[in-house]
Amino acid sequence: MELFKVTVTPEQQAATQARLDEFAQSIMQMHDHLRANIPALRMAARLDEALQQQAVAPTTARG
Repeated sequence: MELFKVTVTPEQQAATQARLDEFAQSIMQMHDHLRANIPALRMAARLDEALQQQAVAPTTARG
């Protein structure tokens, strides 16, 4: 089923492809950055979890 038809000039297609390439490149850079920081992200998640558990842990009575 065809909903609509669009005519695109070669220049428009090239510009659109260039924008898509830039977007793809930025996504790949973010991906590489996140993968490189997996150990630090895991450590931060464990620290956050420990702090949350400490915050809700019942306090013991001293006396």
